[in-house]
Amino acid sequence: MALTLKQKISSVGYLLTHPKALQMILSMKEFGYLSDEGWFSSLNSGESVDKFGEPITWFTYPAIDFLKERLNKNMTVFEYGSGSSTLFFANRVKEIISFETDRCWFEKVKSKLPPNASIILFDENNSAISYPKVIDPLNKKFDIIIVDAIERNEVLLNSINYLKEDGVVILDNSDRDEYRNTMDELKKFHFKRIDFWGIQAAYLNKTCTTIFYKSENCLGI
Repeated sequence: MALTLKQKISSVGYLLTHPKALQMILSMKEFGYLSDEGWFSSLNSGESVDKFGEPITWFTYPAIDFLKERLNKNMTVFEYGSGSSTLFFANRVKEIISFETDRCWFEKVKSKLPPNASIILFDENNSAISYPKVIDPLNKKFDIIIVDAIERNEVLLNSINYLKEDGVVILDNSDRDEYRNTMDELKKFHFKRIDFWGIQAAYLNKTCTTIFYKSENCLGI
């Protein structure tokens, strides 16, 4: 999802109160890591994009680099949440299905989607099932399931029922304490994990994107 005004002000406010950090970052505007990753382009646009303005997912940059080399047009993806990530994956996989809870954001994303991507609006007031269970009626298994929206603990545990034998789950912002117990719970189902620490588009705080996988997996881990 795009940066809110509050988030933009917070990022800019930090730089204004830390002149050395501001000087260092501005020196990277034309070259260096932040320029190469499109960090300034994301900050200016409020969208998660690379240096060419192409959409990227709001995962950490190391996770994005890792996935770029391993995604292919035979894969199917289910996504809890939507946005630049939907477009990023649509450009690299066979099919992606996303569920969104925000109607305005749903309309914005829907207008940009290519034919191999679809988005479904979840309205809790008119739904017979809960948000973590929206994947159930599809009766389909996926190569990749992305967890980057609400009710992530419940979503994580339900998602593993809809993975292919070699499927993986990706959890963003996995460094948050509230996800720790559920992440440990996945070990009981023989999932391993690989953590990608770093910064995200337009943000300076360090966070983590985690991929849960089994010994045989579609990403070749």
